[in-house]
Amino acid sequence: MKKIGVFGGTFNPIHKGHEKTAKEFYDKFNLCKLLIIPAFIAPHKEIDRGILPYQRFEMCKLAFGAEEYKKYNIEVSDIEIKKEGKSYSFNTVTALYDIYPKEENIIYFLVGTDMFFSVENWYRYEELLKLCVFTAAYRFDGDDKDTKNKIFKKRNDLIERGYKVELLENSIFEVSSTELRNKIKKVKTGQPRDLILRQYLNQDVIEYINRENLYI
Repeated sequence: MKKIGVFGGTFNPIHKGHEKTAKEFYDKFNLCKLLIIPAFIAPHKEIDRGILPYQRFEMCKLAFGAEEYKKYNIEVSDIEIKKEGKSYSFNTVTALYDIYPKEENIIYFLVGTDMFFSVENWYRYEELLKLCVFTAAYRFDGDDKDTKNKIFKKRNDLIERGYKVELLENSIFEVSSTELRNKIKKVKTGQPRDLILRQYLNQDVIEYINRENLYI
């Protein structure tokens, strides 16, 4: 069976933490392909309405178009953006199996800790879990012991219910997308701004943000 990874999110903006997680996800599970899927409207997260879905899609394409990703089979997919409306994971995974038949492929579906804990609130979550290997990312040297214990307990509970669940220990990235948007707003445009943001963002993404006047 070929392993197809799915890494969805708002990516508002896509940053180096997302990129690092994508590489660790790809490498740990020996994926044959990884799909980066920006949501049109995330059911469980508010998106800055000033940023259009296609702009988040373009930033993802720029980030994963970098030379370092040439050795990976990574594709940025607009499947949820084209569909419009709320981006329900069950619908996305079902549609992907039309492209990658279940007889030959298995989807590894990556989520963060918060989403992992709230999966029972998702649209048709039981059917979704039957369709994929549900994979939760957590920070191996960042999450506290209590959080880690809850993650392992949640995984074991889901496995006992018959679902396939894996964990991805991913590296810490020191800023969230929300914090990063605030940083971009505070830092003036120009070369000093680019130097500050370069520790968080791909240079092509920075140039796109500047060109499109995003997060101002």
